[in-house]
Amino acid sequence: MADGLKNIQNKLNKGNLRKGAVLLFLIVVFTAIFFVGGVQTYPDTDSYLKMSPIREPGYALVLKGVTALFGERGFFILGFLQNALAVFAVYMTSCYIGSKFKEKFVFFLVAFCMLLPYVVTPMFAASGIILTNAMISEGIALSLYNLYFLYLLKAVWETEKKQKFLLIALVLAFFMSLLRGQMMVTLIAWVITAAIVWIKEKNFRKTCGMILLFVLVMMARVVSVNSYNLLANGRYAGTTYGDVTILSNVIYVAEREDGEAIGDDNLRRLFYVIYEVAESGNMLLKDAPEDFTGEAGFYSEKHDDIKDFGIYPILQSYVEKEEGITDYMDKCIRVDELASSMTKELLAECGEEWVKHYLANVAVGMIRTVAFVHPLLNIPSFIGYAVLIVAGIFLFVKKKDSKAVSMLLLTALLTAGNVAAVAITIMCLSRYMIYNMAFVYISGILLVVEIFREIVPKIGGRKECECSD
Repeated sequence: MADGLKNIQNKLNKGNLRKGAVLLFLIVVFTAIFFVGGVQTYPDTDSYLKMSPIREPGYALVLKGVTALFGERGFFILGFLQNALAVFAVYMTSCYIGSKFKEKFVFFLVAFCMLLPYVVTPMFAASGIILTNAMISEGIALSLYNLYFLYLLKAVWETEKKQKFLLIALVLAFFMSLLRGQMMVTLIAWVITAAIVWIKEKNFRKTCGMILLFVLVMMARVVSVNSYNLLANGRYAGTTYGDVTILSNVIYVAEREDGEAIGDDNLRRLFYVIYEVAESGNMLLKDAPEDFTGEAGFYSEKHDDIKDFGIYPILQSYVEKEEGITDYMDKCIRVDELASSMTKELLAECGEEWVKHYLANVAVGMIRTVAFVHPLLNIPSFIGYAVLIVAGIFLFVKKKDSKAVSMLLLTALLTAGNVAAVAITIMCLSRYMIYNMAFVYISGILLVVEIFREIVPKIGGRKECECSD
């Protein structure tokens, strides 16, 4: 009895030592990132501080709050807190996933994978952005996303407290949707996951309750964003500029002749002026390199040019001079209306080209989720996805309650949703795609571990640790 208690105590001490070592390592890494990289501001930072209607309210309120309290020192304090949040999110997620697998190396590999997006993004993203040091919404979005995934995974894996975990994940998803529009996908993924969780439990009442709660939260988000703009910008309206961004995708693939599909004379004239700017600036798909990698890089550079030098200034000038709208918020709303109308009419003519390029953009997003776009990595990235799918199917056949398979399915849902949503509105840059990078790699590691258990009897005899941290 005493020997048994001593063995348990030794195991706990070793487990705590491993966790302590990883926590210390994470603190050192993010401290180095913070002090070596320094706080980074971008043109977007100013728009958050001005509470511009083109930005979601979440980070604008955070940034405005810390600068109001601490002045310019607020940037330093917020940067420190963003790095501290990253340490917390990486550590908690690593501990939880690691606790579900007896193999000690799983914990270390999970922690390494969780760290990857923070480290590789400044190395390979065109902007060189250091996520946790950046005074833009990406500064906290990834860390909150990791926590959101953690609680969604708990709801899938655990047999108790599912509703508690789902509610925590929903709160995080709601706040993230106020940080970045692309995070709306976390709300959609939440309701799908919640419905599946309760359907598996054969609890129809809770399934319906989750769907109703989702609808209420979506309504609350609309009211929150509109109310924010009412207070900050004087109009009860949603975030603007999204329709301008979507139109940029359409202009990119359009031909001059497509303008004939636009029925309104003024709108058609505006299209030709915008198209002339894009064409003379060599910003269109027809000007792009023919190879996949070259076109991806070209599009990443030219998308914003079409929007910033063509669409927005031309439409803004029109609503000021021709329609007499001078209020900034009213101009933003009207520009979006014109952009939306132009998009709908152009798609009737160039919809096929838009779909083709959308799929190419999705392919870029899938690659940038796990790597970066390069001729030597493009095909291997998709081979890797195929291997994950085959391995997942194989393991599911062998073990219906596999934790690795359930994590793979959750990761696939969120990855597909994120890539599909971003590709509709904008180019799939690395900093928009890295949210699921760690979880794709972790899914692969867990699949290997569980398949190895199934194939090798000695390993298969091990039991999973059901302790939780």
